[in-house]
Amino acid sequence: MNAAKYLSPERLESDSETLVEDSDDEDTGLTNNQNRLLYLIDLHTKKADDREGSDRWARKQALSVLIYEGIISGIFDYDYAPQSALIENRRVWTNVSQEGHSDIELLREEELINALLVSSKSYKPVVLYQVSDKGQEILKGLARREKEAVNAFAHKPDSRELLKTSWDGESYWLQSSSGYKRRSTTTDTEDVSYVSSAYIPQCLRYGGRPTMSNAHRALESGLASIDNIRDNDLEEIITLNSVSMIVAEYIPFGANQIVQLNNNVGSTERVQGGYISNVIDGNSSGTALELSPELTSVEVLDYTQTNHINF
Repeated sequence: MNAAKYLSPERLESDSETLVEDSDDEDTGLTNNQNRLLYLIDLHTKKADDREGSDRWARKQALSVLIYEGIISGIFDYDYAPQSALIENRRVWTNVSQEGHSDIELLREEELINALLVSSKSYKPVVLYQVSDKGQEILKGLARREKEAVNAFAHKPDSRELLKTSWDGESYWLQSSSGYKRRSTTTDTEDVSYVSSAYIPQCLRYGGRPTMSNAHRALESGLASIDNIRDNDLEEIITLNSVSMIVAEYIPFGANQIVQLNNNVGSTERVQGGYISNVIDGNSSGTALELSPELTSVEVLDYTQTNHINF
């Protein structure tokens, strides 16, 4: 088994020219990103030595957090974007790298990692990964500098304590066995450099109000996105004007669900719409409720009680 030297990111950069690779390093046939991703999965997984032992698998969601941390640390050359994820029965926006997940699927296709499907307490499917025997053979020839790059961000600074992900109900944390921890910014989504307005084609409208335009707020996107973009390698610039785009998904709702949805968004009220939030009111008999000012404004355009709602 190859030995790995643990360096801080500063030491890793300053000593990069003096590193001496092991004599048995060889071309694995994978890209640098794939090599590092395979090694990262190996750090968090383990096959049982015998039938009396136990396997250790890495969850897909945890790997998504670790991949993001590797991107902002300069270890992975991937892009990422916000994506809605269900974490412990709660919808959360988290930064996800589709390129990273694509490489995970490639490693599966090459039989370098195995996948395991289990169910959560809420009966939701959970996917886990573990490096296969074939993947272990690939790692034996992995260059020492690739391992050191991953070790620099995957462990506690100046230590060999592996950082594991944990969820506190609001944020992800990276913590070691000794108690060191730091908050991950994977749930801090970045501002986008554009504004969008609701668009519903006329063939789906049943009278009612016109859709709102946010064109007057275009200047806000340029101001807000200056200081919270963490990806320093912005490679693409796309300029579009007067674009109409439809994103559609078929959800088999019955009449009862449509009635409930109309009630939830205030369609049946004398003054329709308002603000909505995903916060659960744990004291509905109390006087007041305090919550974040980041709310979603809903304006009901048209509806029928049991058939549809446009908002």
